[in-house]
Amino acid sequence: MREGPSHTGARRLLLAVIALGTLMRVAMAATVGMGVDESYAIVVARTPNWAYFDHPGLSFWIPGVLAHATGSENALLLRAPFILMFAGTTWLVFRLGEELGSVRAGAYAALLLSIAPVFTIAAGGWVLPDGPLDLFMAGAVLCLVRAITDASGRATRWWLLAGVWAALAALSKYQAIFLPVGLVLFLATRRAARRALAGPGPLAAALLAALGAVPTLVWNASHGWASFAFQLGRGAPGDAVGPVAHLENVAGQALYLLPWLWLPLVIVLARALRRGPTDPVRWLLCCMAAPPIAFFTLLSLGGNPGLPHWPMVGYLMLFPLLGDAVARRLAVRDRRTRRYLIGSVAAFVVVLAGAWSEAATGWMRRAAPSVFARGSPTDELLNWSDARPRLAALGVGGRDGPFVAAVKWTDAGKVGYALGPGVPVVCLCGSPHHFGYLADQRAFIGRDAVLIDHTRGPSGVRRVYAPYFASIDSLPPIIVRQDGRPALSIQAYVGRRHRVLFPGSVR
Repeated sequence: MREGPSHTGARRLLLAVIALGTLMRVAMAATVGMGVDESYAIVVARTPNWAYFDHPGLSFWIPGVLAHATGSENALLLRAPFILMFAGTTWLVFRLGEELGSVRAGAYAALLLSIAPVFTIAAGGWVLPDGPLDLFMAGAVLCLVRAITDASGRATRWWLLAGVWAALAALSKYQAIFLPVGLVLFLATRRAARRALAGPGPLAAALLAALGAVPTLVWNASHGWASFAFQLGRGAPGDAVGPVAHLENVAGQALYLLPWLWLPLVIVLARALRRGPTDPVRWLLCCMAAPPIAFFTLLSLGGNPGLPHWPMVGYLMLFPLLGDAVARRLAVRDRRTRRYLIGSVAAFVVVLAGAWSEAATGWMRRAAPSVFARGSPTDELLNWSDARPRLAALGVGGRDGPFVAAVKWTDAGKVGYALGPGVPVVCLCGSPHHFGYLADQRAFIGRDAVLIDHTRGPSGVRRVYAPYFASIDSLPPIIVRQDGRPALSIQAYVGRRHRVLFPGSVR
């Protein structure tokens, strides 16, 4: 990798990053099964809605419309739009880096983003709301940069485009709220930028952005504001010791990004905060990054570690800053930075190869069975297609056959995706997520059920569900295979004559 490439070389690097990254994600999409959240999204998206219990509608509409139009729920097909969106996100991060004053900064920002696993793998190619959120947030911020710095009289156009991008972000995930939060923080701390509020552009942008929240508000208004209550409840104080939960949260963020990327990202954020609002582009990126990172990291002090990917939209805004820092050091032939960059790429390739091959073949499980006695971290990517013939043999899917009932929403998603759209699946649990709004479970009263429970260790299905069925009998476990070898055992039971609805399973 050359130091200080020309503009042509930097653009070639960008094209190589996008092309090679896209090919890698296509190959992964074709060889790795659907994750828990992906399977769930595809199954509940079979029933169109304005929004869904977990998130706004966009990341559900995409696979739902595509599956309906093609008649297929093929993993590569449904992941393809998300793969293309990440290619767009990579280009937008490049443009944000370029706005800092250097094509090289943009190219290195794109490269570094593409070796951060949480972005390039999860948000970059899986059926998740994070991919659309990242794309539209980056697009909105780029338009805001132009609106604030444009001196040619075209600021109104950039404000309008920012409003459109913001509306699409609002349709993607609730973290889009940090876009107006970051903008308000920027305007409050940089007096010179407030001149950009003159004219009709900002108000029109705000109105356009608000339109993106309408479908979510419509759904929630007719469902008791359930999604808002659920999301706000996820940040409630937990049972863990505050500092322990906080350290768990920070460690999770570092692992999701890889520690050798996370630490430099934190450093460039700290330096930007220390410099203050002297550079409008740099300060805008800082104002967009700091609120989500600070909010979700500090929230964990309440004893709930949360999930490490919640603040990632903030880290997205730091990659242009890190790309700029790398470009400046390479311009003066800093050998440590060159070694860091090459080493980071090489380390990512090693991590990716190990995780990808484990998800596809399970070789680590076989090589060290004692280490993976409780399962592999990639088990969530196993397709449960082996359940289909077993359940079909029990009469599932037939007119008078038993219905399928999972005891967790995650299992309902996995088995529902495996069975396909022709077989309804219900979730008999107190937290069914969107499954609680799908099938009318009263229609299953009096019918037999096949209960599905993916639990490592003793299962309490027979004890918990005894009051809701006339009798419950164990069935032989369903064995899910990976690369032709047994990898996962799913407990199955037959419940005779469903008698009464499980509390909380129907919203």
